[in-house]
Amino acid sequence: MPQAQTVSLHEHLSAGMKVIELEKQGRLEEARELLHSLPLPAYIAKWAKKRFGAEALIKTGWNLSEAEAEYGPDWLNK
Repeated sequence: MPQAQTVSLHEHLSAGMKVIELEKQGRLEEARELLHSLPLPAYIAKWAKKRFGAEALIKTGWNLSEAEAEYGPDWLNK
């Protein structure tokens, strides 16, 4: 099972500000990569799976390590 990254609120906010700056500079791919590198909170991943389906969630490229740590490695298949 992948180790969940622990990201503080400060780190999330700092990354969010960096994403905004990258977008302003037109560096959209870098902004997307940075945003998706942060672990999606488990409760949001669970909601997104229920709302959009596991396959759609996987295709987004979000870091799902927190959800895997909380719900188990096979949570997307349940």
